[in-house]
Amino acid sequence: MARPYFRDWNNLKFHDGKTFIAPPRLFRGDVSLYFPNLYGRTLHKSDRRWRDTTPVLTGRASVVTIFSSMWAEGQAQSFVSNEANPALHAVLAASAGRAQLVQVNVEENAVKAWLVRLFEWSLRRRVGRSDWDKYFFVRRGISNDIRERIGLLNSKVAYTYLVDQDCRIRWASSGTSLPEEREGLVKGVQRLLDEMSKSGARSRDVK
Repeated sequence: MARPYFRDWNNLKFHDGKTFIAPPRLFRGDVSLYFPNLYGRTLHKSDRRWRDTTPVLTGRASVVTIFSSMWAEGQAQSFVSNEANPALHAVLAASAGRAQLVQVNVEENAVKAWLVRLFEWSLRRRVGRSDWDKYFFVRRGISNDIRERIGLLNSKVAYTYLVDQDCRIRWASSGTSLPEEREGLVKGVQRLLDEMSKSGARSRDVK
């Protein structure tokens, strides 16, 4: 069944479209849903191949934002920008590459997608060369079934996920961040890093 277009716009009048608030703790790994594999281009200049997101997410703790407009991107940035959440960037920097920020810009409208591509130079400068391969442009592939499964309920609103090394969704929120959500996201990343360290220690003990 097609989702009514105007439902998403109409729902924006309620709490700026925020459809749910992040949980105070991580979801248990053994009951968590897997983050879907998305397919798109990155900000790389020389390599214009389309890429899967799953290889980028595997083996790391990943903060993943999904948005489809400048307004929604602003909501995502309220969770992950250095200005809004410096504690998150401190944890990411201290993780030695074990944690990362991945941004997914979804634009299914061909004209808007062309406009976004026209200003890629600005995005490259803002994102930084080291993270070009972690910024994805996705044109299609997010079905209504996928949206329902991962809580991506309003296409006009940003969603922020915390995905573990096995690509399982361990935390999620929507819309503009609340102070307790930003704090919860930072604690969640640190918790996943601790889980990864313990998992690595167990693997070494087995050997």
